[in-house]
Amino acid sequence: MWSREILKSNAKIALTGRYWRAFVVALLVSLLSGLANLGNTLSRLADTYESFWGIWGAHDLENFSTHVHFMNWLDAWAVALALFGFLLAVFVYNVFQVGQARYFVQNHFGGTSIETLFSGFRSGYGNTVAAMVVTGLYVFFWSLLLLIPGIYKSYQYFMVPYILSDNPHIPGYRARTISRMMTDGEKLNIFLLDLSFLGWYLLGTLCLGVGVFFVNPYYEATKAELYIYLRDRAIQTGQVSPEELGLVFHAPGGENPFGPPPTYMK
Repeated sequence: MWSREILKSNAKIALTGRYWRAFVVALLVSLLSGLANLGNTLSRLADTYESFWGIWGAHDLENFSTHVHFMNWLDAWAVALALFGFLLAVFVYNVFQVGQARYFVQNHFGGTSIETLFSGFRSGYGNTVAAMVVTGLYVFFWSLLLLIPGIYKSYQYFMVPYILSDNPHIPGYRARTISRMMTDGEKLNIFLLDLSFLGWYLLGTLCLGVGVFFVNPYYEATKAELYIYLRDRAIQTGQVSPEELGLVFHAPGGENPFGPPPTYMK
């Protein structure tokens, strides 16, 4: 059984002396996420403007034509940006998510470069895109049933980006199967782990929202620690082999190139 406190402690150790590089990696992914959601943001602004017009300008017939033209302009840009954001999310952001997972996992075992963030574009790009899209669709369709099934499915596939970061050529269906095995009986615990960062993110939001960016490396490093534990457990129980994940644990000299195994037990 793993402990939230020890996961976070290991994350802090992994970030020691390497925090600012991790900060840049997490910041780039966050900014890309915001760029992919520009269409939704503009659409919400248009809805807000329409609501205010309905309250304050509904009887302003003189400017009604200008209002209609402006709303049409906003709607057109919202649709265009939504399409751009969708394509960006599918073909770029998803791959960066996998690269970010790879960065923080490797960061546990020693310093790694920011270039690791771009690793998904160099190997297994097509498979990564397809696996992430299908996984996202599964979560989306389950969310249509009710909110709870969607949340359940998102935690069931929580480890897919990490599995793809280890082996970008693994079939998407197999990555989802392994993620289901890894998270079996752990979904509530993972949810509580996420919830434990709520205070940090609220504090970051109060700091003009900028503070959120400083919490992200800590959060991502903690998730990577969880994956390393669940990955090791899945290998030890025979649910998956190191070779299937593209891992080589023992070099010819017998040493472990990934470093000593992490400690998670209370």
